[in-house]
Amino acid sequence: MRTVTLAGFLSLILIGCSATVEPPAPVRLHLAGSSSMQVLLEQLSDAYTARYNWVTIDIDPRGSQLGLEALREGTVDMALISRELGPAEDRGLVGTVIAFDAIAIVANDQNPVGELTVEQLRGIFSGRILTWSEVGGEESDIQVVSRENGSGTRASFEQLVMGQEEVTTMAVVVPSDDAVGRFVREDPSSIGYASAAGLPLGTKALSIGGVDPSLQAEAEGDYPLIRPFVLVTREDGDDAVRSFLDFVLGPAGQAIVGQRYVRVRQA
Repeated sequence: MRTVTLAGFLSLILIGCSATVEPPAPVRLHLAGSSSMQVLLEQLSDAYTARYNWVTIDIDPRGSQLGLEALREGTVDMALISRELGPAEDRGLVGTVIAFDAIAIVANDQNPVGELTVEQLRGIFSGRILTWSEVGGEESDIQVVSRENGSGTRASFEQLVMGQEEVTTMAVVVPSDDAVGRFVREDPSSIGYASAAGLPLGTKALSIGGVDPSLQAEAEGDYPLIRPFVLVTREDGDDAVRSFLDFVLGPAGQAIVGQRYVRVRQA
């Protein structure tokens, strides 16, 4: 057995005390995509960077399709898409669902109509139903508000509601959920669609088939207009990307998700 003298022991302590730990190298992650996911990703990023203060995360809400294109070009580390990743889009990419969100049908809060069916929605957004009186409201024309091409929210809405029909060319096209809310708040005759989380004052979410887009109804699968929030990464994503994704799917990240959205993993 090796014997260590007191002097040797003290010298080992001094050596250990004098050793310095190198701080982690700064890391910057660039995320781009769905504007509907912006608020949630900002909350997740703030929690992550508070824990790992050498990491900086930039979020660019440029739309789902443009986010995917930027990821393929290598200018961002992750794409945010508020729809499913299509089978023709997954070559070299991996989509991970981090939450589920309800698409609310948004009307002005002065509108007496409080409920529609999916069939009535399809008729309104295709332009076959032109006045509110046709669905139990007042005698006034309906102004349809839609999202732009490339929007994940639009793609999900069309998949869930429109079937083989297209959104009317008479629709006002706006670039974000916030823009939908602002337009509907200012125009009592209008109707649009947006994430159910955080609708602005002056608007309301219509019931669909008698079901409101509440968090409980979303979690139980009773509300019909549910879409995923997806983080898309390259198959060869680095450790920093995987670490952030692990955090989002872990208990702390999913606790943040569960405040306004449906978790993909329970605590």
